[in-house]
Formats: sequence, C-alpha cells, structure tokens
Amino acid sequence: MKELILKKIALRKRWSLGLFITCLILMWAGLFILLYYTSRDDNSYLHFPLFLILFICLLFSTLGIFMFKFFKSYITTLNELSEKESSMFVEQGTSRPFAEQWMPSFIIYQGKVKFFKLFKQPEYDFADIKAIQFKRFNFTKSRQDCRINIQLINGIKHYFHVNGNLSQRTYLKNEALACNPKIIIDDQYD
Repeated sequence: MKELILKKIALRKRWSLGLFITCLILMWAGLFILLYYTSRDDNSYLHFPLFLILFICLLFSTLGIFMFKFFKSYITTLNELSEKESSMFVEQGTSRPFAEQWMPSFIIYQGKVKFFKLFKQPEYDFADIKAIQFKRFNFTKSRQDCRINIQLINGIKHYFHVNGNLSQRTYLKNEALACNPKIIIDDQYD
C-alpha cells in the first residue's frame, strides 16, 4: 500500500514542480528580454515596472522553496505510516474529492495528526489536544469549507481549513477519541 501512495505522491510532485519551474523559467526569460530591450533605449519611465516585475519574479521564486519543503514533509510523513495506517489512508481517499484523494489536508498516524498547508505543516499529538471544534466556513469558494479549531492543553488555539467531507470529519473525530477519550469534540458544521 505504501508504495502505491508514494508513487501517486511522486507523480503529483513531478507535475506540480514541473509546471512551477516552467512558469518560473518563462518569467525570468521574459524579464531578461525586457531588460535587454529597455537597456538599449533610454526609457526612464520603464524602470519602476521592471523593478516591480523583478520583485514578483523573486517572490515567485521563493514560493518554490516552500513547495519543495511541503512535498518533503508530506513524503516524510507518508514513510512513517504503518501498513494499517496506509490502508486507512487509501480507504479514506475514496471518499475525498479528486484533488485531495492522494494529498489530503491532514494525515493521522501514530497517535498524532499533521495538517498540511503550503507554508507550514504543524503536527499535534492527540494527548496534547484538549478540544476539537468543527465549524462551517462560508467565506471561501473552494472546497475547504470546514474550519477546525484545535485547542491544546496549554490553552493555545490553532485553526485549519479542510474539506468539510462527513467521512473525513468522522475519521478525525473517531481517531482523536480513540487516542484520547478526554478530548471535547464540538461539531457545529451542520
């Protein structure tokens, strides 16, 4: 099972990073072509737009670093799954939409839950969680319409937006209660 999951993730990684790198190369090539033509003429009015385009190219380039870290964290987490957790991962994938079928917003493994977002991938042990609250988040056009509020024992709260799929919410609730029966579950999604 784990080999199948890693194969699917590797395919998505190649496609995502391939498209990203292609766009990045085209952006930098376009910038250098513009720089070449503006350096031949004395068009001082074009300096600000060129610096703006350069800034956008640099910003877009740093986004690639976060993409590499995201996929590295995802693959590292998948390598830590047991066979039972791998089969549960595949089983849960059938109830998720196509975009999240092999790359869900969170993975539950070894008594922990790890959420995956582009800039950060926090991991929480169920023993450290005091309460989990599910709420509908209506201010989005994407499918990630469920806001999960996690309150830790030390009082710190974290929130994440995930797909509001009923089976995915039920899976998270059941695993959380199986690992820590003291967790307070508040499902206000419906």
